[in-house]
Amino acid sequence: MSKLTSRQSGVFRPRRQWTVGFKLSALALVLAGAPAFGADQTGGDGNTTSVMVVTGKPDGTSIPVAKSATGATKTDTPLLEIPQSVSVVNKEQMTAQNAQTVAQALRYTAGVRSEIRGDSTAGAPYLFSRGFYLEQFLDGSRMPSDTSFGYAIANFDPYGLERIEILHGPASVLYGQVNPGGVANLVSKRPTATPVHEVFTTIGSHNRYQAGFDLGGKLTDDGRLLYRLTGTGLDSDTQVKDPRQKRLYIAPAVTWRPNDDTSLTILAKYQRDPDVGYYNFVPAAGSLFNAADGKISPHTNMGAPGFDNHSRTQYSVGYEFEHRLNNVFTLRQNTHYSYVKDDLDNVFSNGFAAGSDDTVNRYAFFNDEHAKVFTIDNQVLADFDTGPVSHTLLTGVDFQRILYRETVGLGAAPTLNVFSPDYGDIAAPATSSDDFIRQKQLGAYSQDRMSFGNWRYLLGGREDWADADDVNPVAASSTPQSSRAFTWRTGLVYLFDNGIAPYASFAKSFTPQVGELYGGGMAKPTTANQYEVGVKYQPAGSESFTTASLFDLTEENVLTADAEHTGFSTQAGKVRSKGLELEEHARLTDNLQLIASYTYLHAVTVDSNDSATTLDGDSTPLAGKRIWGMPRNTVSTWLDYSFHNGILQGFGTSAGVRYLSASYDTSNTIRVPSVTLFDAGVHYDTGQHWLLSLNAMNLFDRHYVASCYSANTCTYGDGAEVLATARYRW
Repeated sequence: MSKLTSRQSGVFRPRRQWTVGFKLSALALVLAGAPAFGADQTGGDGNTTSVMVVTGKPDGTSIPVAKSATGATKTDTPLLEIPQSVSVVNKEQMTAQNAQTVAQALRYTAGVRSEIRGDSTAGAPYLFSRGFYLEQFLDGSRMPSDTSFGYAIANFDPYGLERIEILHGPASVLYGQVNPGGVANLVSKRPTATPVHEVFTTIGSHNRYQAGFDLGGKLTDDGRLLYRLTGTGLDSDTQVKDPRQKRLYIAPAVTWRPNDDTSLTILAKYQRDPDVGYYNFVPAAGSLFNAADGKISPHTNMGAPGFDNHSRTQYSVGYEFEHRLNNVFTLRQNTHYSYVKDDLDNVFSNGFAAGSDDTVNRYAFFNDEHAKVFTIDNQVLADFDTGPVSHTLLTGVDFQRILYRETVGLGAAPTLNVFSPDYGDIAAPATSSDDFIRQKQLGAYSQDRMSFGNWRYLLGGREDWADADDVNPVAASSTPQSSRAFTWRTGLVYLFDNGIAPYASFAKSFTPQVGELYGGGMAKPTTANQYEVGVKYQPAGSESFTTASLFDLTEENVLTADAEHTGFSTQAGKVRSKGLELEEHARLTDNLQLIASYTYLHAVTVDSNDSATTLDGDSTPLAGKRIWGMPRNTVSTWLDYSFHNGILQGFGTSAGVRYLSASYDTSNTIRVPSVTLFDAGVHYDTGQHWLLSLNAMNLFDRHYVASCYSANTCTYGDGAEVLATARYRW
């Protein structure tokens, strides 16, 4: 349950901001190994994975086109038959584009704003979809996220992922309390019957050194026992002077199939980041426009090297059990436990001092927290017919338990001349808050996917019971909260024989929130309704998939200040997001592959009693303002051309362009200009185990501001970066 009193609050908070950003990897040099080791099309549970095999391309650079997904329905469902927009980024795309984080992996995905905080995203990896926070799930199970926590947000290395599935829009019917922007389902690499053997090493910009391995196959000759072991290590500087990134990641997995009807897969991950990376802000004056001495360098550390420290430890373990009783019924149970411990000591900038154009105010801050999330999902899957109608009926009961503690301190810090930094000594602040939060949620849901001729109909409903308690002994407060909500969704698709599939859908979601209303009542959950229409296109046997969607998403009951009773809240807030999303994945010719997207987004705070601070320091009503950091238009295109014969056989090149139109701060008085970024690369498949490639992101080293939340809290985007990776596969 979110501790935020208002998702669009104008109050800047260094820990629960969605203004925290992401470090763009600008140039990447990938060296990867020869014939792809066959991208096994069978997952650990025996189901086909969500890709279309690209045939006829003889090297290891092919990017299969997704044809199905599991996260959108909790069953393996063709994308063409899902009446809602779904995007899939598979491991081949992540490798080809050399994505170093989940946020980078989503930069060519429609509807997603993944790098809103530029070079600060490593510190707190926030994602947005359709103007709302996008929650991350791991293998269909909730992970710690910013809707409940400050920095204790799981951020696993993407090298351990098979794919990322984005369900755009409300997803409460399957996942309970989630923000209306949607769900990013991270699918782990699974044990495979086809042998997997890969090692790699990376060097590059900012003294980056990385190495890793991915191994898998049969543990027994009969294939009843399979394994997967993935690991990587990282040591790197950052774009900003002094902060570093260090990481150790290991992920073992085992699948046991005692017979053809039963499967048990155990998945585990451990990641230790002793140095998470940079996290801070620059003022609009000195970044968006010149201060008296020009602009602040993107390499300037706005914190304090002798004080700043950010480390994170995270792990997860769980199992997926499935047993087929007969031709109709299948029993499933998925259990997952995640733990994140995040320790942050940081000195934050807070705008220029009064009367100064070179010296910023700062404050010292520490935030020590840990989060534990346990989830269990019990399902009965039934496949049967009622006359001419075929049903895939999923019924489930899930439960989640979250324990969270956050200790915070806030204190004074000396000012800093940003053009001639002298950091000095800084004392640790005293503890100002100590939260103990306990949350639990029980949900019962049912979903029926029906087929009748060329028609596909989806209907699902869910009832949730959610409870939370926030105890703060420092503040001498205790806040209990109980919520109950019913959500549902429905959708219809018609499959034309030529591969065109128009669809229409409605989906409803809820998100509990904590706040006291005048008269002693507690806040009800926010609710969101989404209407979506679109068309999908995938000709039979083709290696392409196209989605076009129009959506209208409204969230109501948002907490806002009670204008008549100071110190209390009222639920008069409303946020509305409307837009168009286009996405294309295609193999245009035997040599040429394309990934492209376009997003038009109009996201505004419709009703609110809150206000925001303008660039001049005045107060302006939040109602009617565009959501901060959200560009109206976003365009991306990525092309790869590879030679399969002749003197250039095995050689290929890629190029990408990403355009983000202007965005605004919360007051809508600070305009962040549009930016166009170019990516490029080359790769060479030796045909004998090795694949060599060179990827460039932000090729021309464009200096730009990624977003501004307020006049004092802007972040730079990442500059150019070059990475070189050597992969050997056998």
